[in-house]
Amino acid sequence: MQSSFTSSFRRYLAAVLLVQAGVLLVAFAASVALVRYYVEPNDRVIQSLALGQHATAPNAAFGDSHFAWGFVGTADFPTIAAEGETMADMELRVRFYFRSRQPRKVVIQGDPHAFAPYKLDRATHKYLENQGGAFWSRFVDHHRPYLGKYWERVMEGGVGVFRAKEELRWGWIVGREDWSAVDPTVRLGLASARVVHHTPVADFRDNEFAASYRRTLAFLRERGADVCVVTTPVSYEYLKYAGRNAGTRDALAWIRQTAEQSGARYVNFYDLYAQPEFAAYFRDMDHLNRTGAPLFTERVKSACFGRIDGIEQEQAVQQRTSHLGHGSIVDGGR
Repeated sequence: MQSSFTSSFRRYLAAVLLVQAGVLLVAFAASVALVRYYVEPNDRVIQSLALGQHATAPNAAFGDSHFAWGFVGTADFPTIAAEGETMADMELRVRFYFRSRQPRKVVIQGDPHAFAPYKLDRATHKYLENQGGAFWSRFVDHHRPYLGKYWERVMEGGVGVFRAKEELRWGWIVGREDWSAVDPTVRLGLASARVVHHTPVADFRDNEFAASYRRTLAFLRERGADVCVVTTPVSYEYLKYAGRNAGTRDALAWIRQTAEQSGARYVNFYDLYAQPEFAAYFRDMDHLNRTGAPLFTERVKSACFGRIDGIEQEQAVQQRTSHLGHGSIVDGGR
């Protein structure tokens, strides 16, 4: 009797385990399909990784969300940038992109918020440690922690929730939001909070991200690149508070000094559009939209290199943007 009971229990247990294994296998297969066919085709991080792998241009712009939204990428000058990334992430992207090609014209974003506490807390994104990896590497390193959230979104709105809301062109996110549509009082409150969030730590010169910035410039110099470091524009409301912030001013001065010591050009466009009449150039207090980004991109290429792909642009840019004043809370607008 005991033997019969034990045998039945074992069969029951085996059946339960088999069912559980089947359920887990189905769930795993469904998660793989969800990621491969719905998440990745609309994931801007994954698209930026693909661009870094497959673009062939010797020219490129590198940065975080300020370049992802603000620098208009093209086949000849792609934008290798992603939201939320750090100086250390940018170093990895630069080294990977130019691992086997000779760089020519390279734009590096140099903004004070790169040394803010929230950036320093992020360290390096794991998905950048193996940029040439295949799907399974991305599934484990990038997607696995978010699988639960992916399925929550599917339950709430179906697989259509992953459909991209913004167009992506050679690394540039085409922003359609309009900062000028936000109530002016609300804009001031949002900008004030963002500046506090973006304020660099006091000892930023001694942290790993400062070292990463220096290494990136040194790497590009050693490879013979024509490097230009650019500080990106902020809105009138943002500058109203950032201009009073000693930490921001200190970081801007150091970014410029370090760039010039490395032999790179430095261009400060921090207050390029920091007037109330240019609010429509931004999607929020410190990211450009589809109106401001093309103008900014032209200004960057002209100020940094003067001639792009054999075409002299300075005169045309001056004609189109002669009404725009620009300067700097640090260096008078160089």
